[in-house]
Amino acid sequence: MGTTGTRQAYEFPTGSAPPLGQVRSWLRDQLSEVGRITIADTELLTTELVTNAHEHADGVAELRVSVAWDRDVVRVEVDDRRPHLRPRRVTNQDPTSPHGRGLALVEAISSAWGVDTGTGYKTVWAEIPVL
Repeated sequence: MGTTGTRQAYEFPTGSAPPLGQVRSWLRDQLSEVGRITIADTELLTTELVTNAHEHADGVAELRVSVAWDRDVVRVEVDDRRPHLRPRRVTNQDPTSPHGRGLALVEAISSAWGVDTGTGYKTVWAEIPVL
């Protein structure tokens, strides 16, 4: 396949709930070159990361997506401004709890995920295989 795709960014309005329908539509536009399964997986994973940032880190600063054709993955990066709050790896969850499954989905869908921090920001990233 080709080379690494251009990184595209979606900026969020501050102080409001994330417009998840708009985010999913934007993702479909950006990922028109990959298959429907990859797009659906990316939409689900991105929705989880954006929701986590909104609920636990005062919202999302920016969302970026790129396609690395040389590695056959879609990379999603979600920035927030709470670097001291780091998502925890999935542990045994109470099956009756209504919360706590977002990162389990991220782990199940992605080929890799992690957290990078800097001064005043945190980026949670994940890579989804292109199918």
